[in-house]
Amino acid sequence: MRKGSHHSLETRKKMSESKMGEKHPLYGKHRSLEHRKKMSEAKKGEKNPWYGKHHSEEARRKMVLAWRRRKQRNSSN
Repeated sequence: MRKGSHHSLETRKKMSESKMGEKHPLYGKHRSLEHRKKMSEAKKGEKNPWYGKHHSEEARRKMVLAWRRRKQRNSSN
């Protein structure tokens, strides 16, 4: 852990490139249908971190404003 220091832009780029494409550990691998079902079941209902929670009015307002800005930006292109 690098507490209080940061990787340089050059180093971050090297780290990124070292795991791109075929060099990525999960490149070309696929999860089986059984495994995908297990992952799905693991987060359903009460096991989901958002279960029973709701966004605050302030958060909802911020999301609406962000959506409007994004919609406006996309319509001007």
